[in-house]
Formats: sequence, structure tokens, C-alpha cells
Amino acid sequence: MSSNDGTASAAIRADRRSVMLALVRPLGATLILLISYFLLPLESDGRWHMVGFAIGGLLLLTFCGWEIRHFLHSTRPVAAAVEMLAAIVGFYLVAFSSAYFLLSEYGVAAFNEHLTRVDALYFCLTVFTTTGFGDITAASQPARIVVSIQMASTLLLLGLGLRFVNLVVQHRLSDSGPAEESGSS
Repeated sequence: MSSNDGTASAAIRADRRSVMLALVRPLGATLILLISYFLLPLESDGRWHMVGFAIGGLLLLTFCGWEIRHFLHSTRPVAAAVEMLAAIVGFYLVAFSSAYFLLSEYGVAAFNEHLTRVDALYFCLTVFTTTGFGDITAASQPARIVVSIQMASTLLLLGLGLRFVNLVVQHRLSDSGPAEESGSS
């Protein structure tokens, strides 16, 4: 084994470690957002709902700012892309679940039934995965608009995911270099 092989092997291990860290950070942040989603007082009959809105909004803005700042200052583009994609999905799911819960809580007959937080998360996931069981349906115009926005943005996320896979493949091909490509034919 040459010293170049050892250096390449160390670089691959460092890349894998940075990608794993890039997944752990946004997953941890998403976990914090989910815990906040379930614990913040957002119910219409609660006296602390405005505090819940303020804290929830601040958490979402902080999450976005932290991820954007980290992405812009990253020296590892593949790891940064992994982190950004994981962060977007986590933010996306919590934000739409919150929107559905709030629509159900504050809107008149927004859905065919009143949604709990678990129901709202479940509905968000069925829309996100395009499963659509039909047990919960948007009944009001505002709810249908939000669901339509989620459906359209799911397509954008899918496009980002495909673009990310393309970038990873290009990065791997550029790391392997022309010598390995010509040697495998």
C-alpha cells in the first residue's frame, strides 16, 4: 500500500465522518423542534398560546438561520448538502404539521375532523409521502391551500434530493480520478 492509498483512505474516512455528523446535527435540531411542537402551548383555549407562538416562531427562525450560516461557511460541500437536505426535511415536516394543527385549532371546519398534534403530524406525513389514506381531508379553502403548497413543495424537495444524489455521484467520480475509471474497463 502506497502513501497515496493511505492518504486517500484517511480522506474517505474523514468524508464519511463529516457526512455522519451532517446527518446527526439536523436530526438533533429536528428532534428539538418536534419536542417543542408537542410541548408548546398553542391551543386556542389556552392563556399562554401567544407565548407558544413566539417561542415556536423563534425556534423555527433560529433553526433556519443556523442551518443557512453553517451551509454558507462549510468547507465540505457534500457534507453541507447532506445536512441542508436533512434539515430542510425536518423543518418542512414540523412546519407543515404545525400549520395543520393551527388550522384545525383556529379554523372553522378546516378538516373533516378536529386534529390533535399527532393527527396533524400523521396527516403531514401522509401528504409528504403521497400516501393519502383519505381518513383526514382538508375541508376549508385555507386548509386546501396549505395542503396544495405542501404537495408542490414536496416535488421541489424531491428535485433537491435527486440533485443531491447527482452531486454525490459527481463528487465520488471526481475523487476516483481518470486512472481508476480507465483501469476498470
